Amino acid sequence: MPFTKTLNTLSSMRNNTQRIYDRLSRGEFLSVDSIDTSIRHLYEDIEENFDDYANFFKEIGLQLESGNGYFYFSRLGESKQAIEQKLESFSKWLDYLDFLKTYNQSFTAGYQFRKSHLIEQISVDIELKEKAGHLYKKYDVGSNLEIVNKLLQEMQNMGYAECISEQDETYKVTSAFHYVEELVNMIQIANEDEVPE
Repeated sequence: MPFTKTLNTLSSMRNNTQRIYDRLSRGEFLSVDSIDTSIRHLYEDIEENFDDYANFFKEIGLQLESGNGYFYFSRLGESKQAIEQKLESFSKWLDYLDFLKTYNQSFTAGYQFRKSHLIEQISVDIELKEKAGHLYKKYDVGSNLEIVNKLLQEMQNMGYAECISEQDETYKVTSAFHYVEELVNMIQIANEDEVPE
């Protein structure tokens, strides 16, 4: 019986390894609470065979990492400069998170919202409107609709949010969003540590 289980595990890994690599190597995440059953299947397979997958990907220079309900890749032995570049490119998420938390303090994994409500709130909340105006200033994205569309597209591309109803454009924040919150928290703590007394 254990031999059959081992064969089934190896077969499952062989079938899923390429799909996992394709998704995670683009900087995306696999979330436990994804509405896409194929993503949840990949998540569950990694969860059941984490050590096997971690060892396999380590051989090609990728570190399989787990967070609070999500998996992602990091590079083994990244230089300090590469890490700093990543943090700099990720710094835009400081502004995104600030904007989203201003929209609603409860904006975290599991939160659901309608695109139309977000656009409406920008129109009526002066602070939110100011923050929205700064998100894509250098890209000449001006209207509230354009700003929200661009932000939602980025969130979906990263796997931080998924559209759960195309009819009324309702979105759900996935567990992968914890990554943004944790990273922003680490950046803020690092900045606080650097402030001279």
